[in-house]
Amino acid sequence: MSITYQLENPGHPGGFVRRNILEARNLTVMAAASLLGVTRQALSDFLNEKTALTAELALRIETVFGCSMETLMELQTRFEIANARKHQAEIQSELAAAPRVQDLADRPEPIVKRAYAIG
Repeated sequence: MSITYQLENPGHPGGFVRRNILEARNLTVMAAASLLGVTRQALSDFLNEKTALTAELALRIETVFGCSMETLMELQTRFEIANARKHQAEIQSELAAAPRVQDLADRPEPIVKRAYAIG
């Protein structure tokens, strides 16, 4: 039997990058943005957890600072999954209240026409 440990409230990857990459190197947002080839505003929004990490930004961070793109993207994925789980009950209620399409068991079998080209 396998036990999976999930963080209930994982941090946004922007905080991780700010603390472990920029602050560790005493870099300003402007200096880091210049090194990464992105705008200061775009990097600031990410670091302040206003926007999600994109694959392109993760690749730029990996190229410049050496932190694995896969690690950064996994942080983003875990963050997004945790946020979705926080809304799980309301999503389930919404879906339960929604009108349903006819059950699959009640649907007639589709008619499939096959055409063969001979040539």
